[in-house]
Amino acid sequence: MVRQHKTPRGLFDPYYIPEKLLYRERELESIDSFHRDSFEENYGVNCLVHGITGVGMTVFSRYFLTKIVPQAFDAYTVYVDARHKEDLEIVSELNDKIHTLTNSPITVAFDLDVLWMQFKRIATSSQKRTVFVLDNIDETNEEIYLKLARLSKEIGASTIGVLNSHDYRMLTKAPATQMAYDFEIPLDTYTQSQLYEIVRMRVEDTFPTGLTDEIVRYITDLVCEFDASRPKTSIEALKALWPLASQGKEIDSDAVRAATEKITSFAQDQDYFEVVEAISLDDFMTLLVLEAMTEHLMRYKTETYIDRQTLNEIVQIKCEELGVKYLEEDVEKSLQTLIFQSIVFESGYSKSLLYVIAPPEILYDAAVGMRRELTRRK
Repeated sequence: MVRQHKTPRGLFDPYYIPEKLLYRERELESIDSFHRDSFEENYGVNCLVHGITGVGMTVFSRYFLTKIVPQAFDAYTVYVDARHKEDLEIVSELNDKIHTLTNSPITVAFDLDVLWMQFKRIATSSQKRTVFVLDNIDETNEEIYLKLARLSKEIGASTIGVLNSHDYRMLTKAPATQMAYDFEIPLDTYTQSQLYEIVRMRVEDTFPTGLTDEIVRYITDLVCEFDASRPKTSIEALKALWPLASQGKEIDSDAVRAATEKITSFAQDQDYFEVVEAISLDDFMTLLVLEAMTEHLMRYKTETYIDRQTLNEIVQIKCEELGVKYLEEDVEKSLQTLIFQSIVFESGYSKSLLYVIAPPEILYDAAVGMRRELTRRK
């Protein structure tokens, strides 16, 4: 269903929270259950959220803090992003926010110990319990997380720590750090179909005229193939496409390739003339298959894929025109060669759908040039 109100905030606001957090029901149920028990029995509980960068740790923690906690618990909520901040900045922000929530007068201070004591005093005397989220924990600010988590235990509050990378999780295994949290919430990567639904929902929320299912599928295929199914990368691609859509311009496969070039640049930078030449020595059919596929994609810019049946039909026509024997198994063998060499890719949705990441014009020129060279040699 298309939303009535569309705004690009969902693309450009790093702290944007969707109305519904897709495919995190199990994790939300887990963190909600732990907190519900702690509120009912009046004790503090701390957790650690982790996963690969870009998998949605910030969105998950903020969704719980802003959507679930206010509805389920009578509590203050404090969120602090610790990325690129000194300890003094982090504690100052914690102090400012807890004073604001409790309507307490604040004394200006620039000393870390003084700020911490101010914060601790107000947090301890608060009439409500508090749920803290400290985002982007790493080795530079771990001590602040430890102090906040210990304080939460003392005063019956809760602290959710969000690691800024999956690898850093090993640094939290020291005995002192383990004592700071009671349970972990690991966020797994999404499946291809799940990522598609996430991208589709964000498009419906933000794009003035939407995008075709094929374009959304193409973005998802590229992100899953080259960047571990991370929603953040998909959103970055949508950010690059949004200005075109807002101007009423058509979004085609060339635009998507340009929007995702950061994750596919290593593949696009290779010399395709050399690659095609290397894999097609005396292999006329492979060149013909690549030529047929890229010619179709060049002719129909809005089509990001070509299905195997259509490709076979085009190759068969070309074989008849050139007087070459056509065998479907030869076409499939050529396709497997092109797929193995990462020139052609199979869609994660269906192996019958094929796509390329290099501009079709480049591949077409390479295929035609080599095919003509083979013809001259014969």
